[in-house]
Amino acid sequence: MKRALHVLLIADVLIAGCTSQSPTPASPSATPGLTQPPASTTPDPDPTVSWETASVPASGRGSASLEVAPGGDGLVAIGFDGQFGSTVWTSTDGREWRDAPQPGFEAAGLVSVVPFDGGLVAVGRGDTFDVDSEVAAAWISQDGTSWRRVEGGPEMRGQMIDVVATDAGLFAVGGVPGEDAAGIWRSTDGEIWERTGGDFDSAFMWAIAVGGPGLVVAGWRRNPEPDLAVWTSADGVDWTIAPDPEGFAGFEGVDVIEYDGTLVMVGGSVFGGEARFWTSGDGLAWRVADVNESLVDATVRKLVATPVGLVAVGGRQMDGGAWISPDGLSWVPFGESVPEAHFTSAYVSDDTLIVTGGTQQGTIETGIVNQARIWTAALGD
Repeated sequence: MKRALHVLLIADVLIAGCTSQSPTPASPSATPGLTQPPASTTPDPDPTVSWETASVPASGRGSASLEVAPGGDGLVAIGFDGQFGSTVWTSTDGREWRDAPQPGFEAAGLVSVVPFDGGLVAVGRGDTFDVDSEVAAAWISQDGTSWRRVEGGPEMRGQMIDVVATDAGLFAVGGVPGEDAAGIWRSTDGEIWERTGGDFDSAFMWAIAVGGPGLVVAGWRRNPEPDLAVWTSADGVDWTIAPDPEGFAGFEGVDVIEYDGTLVMVGGSVFGGEARFWTSGDGLAWRVADVNESLVDATVRKLVATPVGLVAVGGRQMDGGAWISPDGLSWVPFGESVPEAHFTSAYVSDDTLIVTGGTQQGTIETGIVNQARIWTAALGD
């Protein structure tokens, strides 16, 4: 638990959920599963895209934008302010962003946001000043510019990391107080949250998505060393862990999405130095995807479905980067990398890909300075 809370405060390893960018979710109990993933299709060997830097408000040292969602008069972005709190920006087009200051956000740790019931719900950590407080929290906004922390309920202990909206309500995953313990929360209205599924001992959950039998969660567990782990559920109450396939050992899953009827998951080595993708038809049997040398020394954070294919964003060494695939099985770089940057997540608005993250300058010896940024890229011809 302390490991997860600590990395959340470091801008170049912040994670957020892209489950909100998945296709319109069905009820967890109604989502069909597949028995076999489709055959691999070789992607365009040199897909091009041009990255443009959006206009964003001034941000502090160590800041990062984390996630974009539709809301208000267009789009809403949440981010880390470089101290202990969160920032909120709004935009009509993704290219020009305005500050929406929030009283009380100086110690609020928003990390994932989704549209829900005509508004927005964000989840994260309620007190970033006191690491030992272990207070999970959720916030609601109707317009993206004014946010209210909800009551939550008695089971708001721990750290929410990712949230997904379904016909059955909201589900969030993260960590709970204990020895590397993971937890899942559920809410029907965004106001009151309750734990579901019990504690998942010696584990941590990074991402949740609609898919497989209903819901799919990616993370890691001690087996006895940290290995990638996937849990599935038809109803959000009873959960099944997937068997350990080849390629899970020494990795952790950081995001998962259902794309064109197939589950696609991305993860990385717990020791760093390699990103890896998997596909599955049911959330139980997983197949390792093909990757090329561009994913050596790379860190991939999020997946997003776009009109031109499935896109993954992250970084390689000190550069922000993206990769593209037609099916989740074969991946190639998507455009040129962005020097001295890191990408945290992505969102598609019309035919524009909007990528969150920040710049990063310096060295480990002198100190790396991060500053929040947003990039856009036109998709299509």
